[in-house]
Amino acid sequence: MLFINYILLICYLNDISIDPVITTSLISSYILTGVSAFLVNDYYDKEVDQKAGKLNLTDAISPYLVGCAILISFALSFLLINRISHNASLLLLVQFAALFAYSHPIIRLKTKPILGIITDSAYAYLIPVLLLFVVFDIKVSDPKSFAFLLFNFCLGIRDILLHQKNDQSNDIKSGINSFAIQYKTKINFVTYALEFIASLSLIVFLTISFWKIQNDIYLGVVLGAYFILFLFQLFRVQQSIDNNDIIRFYVAVTSLSIANWLIEENQHAYLVLLVHPYIIQFFTRFLVRPLLEIKNFIALIANYLLYYAFKLGGRDLKKRPLYKKRK
Repeated sequence: MLFINYILLICYLNDISIDPVITTSLISSYILTGVSAFLVNDYYDKEVDQKAGKLNLTDAISPYLVGCAILISFALSFLLINRISHNASLLLLVQFAALFAYSHPIIRLKTKPILGIITDSAYAYLIPVLLLFVVFDIKVSDPKSFAFLLFNFCLGIRDILLHQKNDQSNDIKSGINSFAIQYKTKINFVTYALEFIASLSLIVFLTISFWKIQNDIYLGVVLGAYFILFLFQLFRVQQSIDNNDIIRFYVAVTSLSIANWLIEENQHAYLVLLVHPYIIQFFTRFLVRPLLEIKNFIALIANYLLYYAFKLGGRDLKKRPLYKKRK
């Protein structure tokens, strides 16, 4: 769903008409590549998962059937991309080679602490964005493009580190020397640093992108909302990471802009592609919760006022609440 948002956002920022063939091809290719990646990773993780006692779906499937599914999924993905961009299809080959090197026993980059997390972020986060840049002829050297790539790359490394941190016990059982295990004392610092780099990269990207396209009021609201988010990250960074607030913020901000653009361009049918649970979660977290906090604060003030009003009248509600009658 985030990949769909990226497609629509690139079209919006660069005033490109949405082509149903290109959009369908990109989404279908992305899904098929994801299926291939999932099967490749699970197939080569069978022995490791058995040691850790983890469920592996490829255990119940014939290796030949798994191999055929991988080949068919990736071949279809390649053909879908190749028909819209030859250069993008070459990048897709790089992506598949990266995820294969990440999992295959001969190379198995996932067991290399630093190379593993970089490779994972590259094939899962960075290359899909680069592929869109190639398809839509977007310059990577442009500051906002670089900021967007950095945002995704940092998020990718952050997410794989969080996964490794939560999966440490299984990795130890399996004999995997992950980054989270080798650099156990530094994992939180690195994760927090990546969160803030991603956060700052995102606001740079949004500011540059919306500077001329959106009006000053909208940009001001975006910067104000980001300031609140940044303060929350500063004081409750782990909670912010656990709730994935940065992605919720991104989805909410960009979806509103894209929706307005689609309505103005009379492309209402594409509004359905913006449906994302993070939008609801964002508004629940940053609008509904503050209102509840304000309500609780008002209730607290009212209770204090009530307490001191009765105390001035000679009755201590702590010692003798209203429901207790005088003896």
